[in-house]
Amino acid sequence: MNNQYIVSVATVIRNDMEILESFIDETSTLLRNHYDNYEIVLVDNGSTDNSVLNIKDLQKQYKNVRLIVLSKRYDEEYAHTAALDNCIGDFIVLLDLNYDPPQLIPEMINKGLSGYDLVIGERYNRKDDTLIERISAGFFYKVSEKLTGYYINPNDSDFVCFSRKMVNSLVQIRDRSRYLKYLKLEVGYKRTTIKFHRIQRSNWRRKKNFFNTLGFALEILITNSDKLLRWSSLLGFSISFLNLFYMVYIFMVALFKTNVEEGWLSSSLVNSSMFFFLFLLLSIISVYISSVLKETKKGSLYYISEETSSSVIYQDIDRKNIV
Repeated sequence: MNNQYIVSVATVIRNDMEILESFIDETSTLLRNHYDNYEIVLVDNGSTDNSVLNIKDLQKQYKNVRLIVLSKRYDEEYAHTAALDNCIGDFIVLLDLNYDPPQLIPEMINKGLSGYDLVIGERYNRKDDTLIERISAGFFYKVSEKLTGYYINPNDSDFVCFSRKMVNSLVQIRDRSRYLKYLKLEVGYKRTTIKFHRIQRSNWRRKKNFFNTLGFALEILITNSDKLLRWSSLLGFSISFLNLFYMVYIFMVALFKTNVEEGWLSSSLVNSSMFFFLFLLLSIISVYISSVLKETKKGSLYYISEETSSSVIYQDIDRKNIV
């Protein structure tokens, strides 16, 4: 075992009361056998069952378990941010308690000790997902790469291990529109992957609302790339110049054609000129929106209503890198 660094294992919970004890017992035993200093951070994201009370009871049995209760249910990305903000480890492992195997943690930490700042758990396949989920995920990542320039392997999961310096960089990004897979690429750092098979602690799966997922995907793509705005701007300029040419055509008809229908000239001229200036203004505004968008991603992301801990987790070691 090693007492020169702290390992943080964090997960977001929501109505997971049935599997909490098995997860904490398995993870706590594994960490205790490998590390002197560790913590298990549980972020409750709006549970409506007795998950919080259950964790408080488990804190009496297991050491080094921290509970962070968010004031309401937030987007999953905000809950992950809360976990990263509050972990104190030199290495921080973020996982899904229902699907990700804790047995992989020591291998991830060893990769981190060898110099990698980010270790990503890569699923061997997505056969556990529905056909619609596999197709939509593949389509999303292809469109994402075109718009943002970020390549994301569809099999990459949110089961990851961060170094402290990478977390220190991630927590400085307070954008309201967040997608951890993008943020990991944005900050850079040395990375590697470890392949794994998912587990299933519970027989039920969280149902995803199609329209909520679609809305989140569109928001992520739009707010992380200004290409759509630039394409809109280009389209607006193109249409405005087409209307300009149409105005020239109207004047030519008025000059060289004698039997023009009454009222056609004035109505056509007004319509074409209005559309010209409309699309011109929309083009200019879209560029400004792109700039404003980058400057307004500020503000508090979440609020904590309660925090409890089962014990102090670290020994007498010099801490220089706690956020």
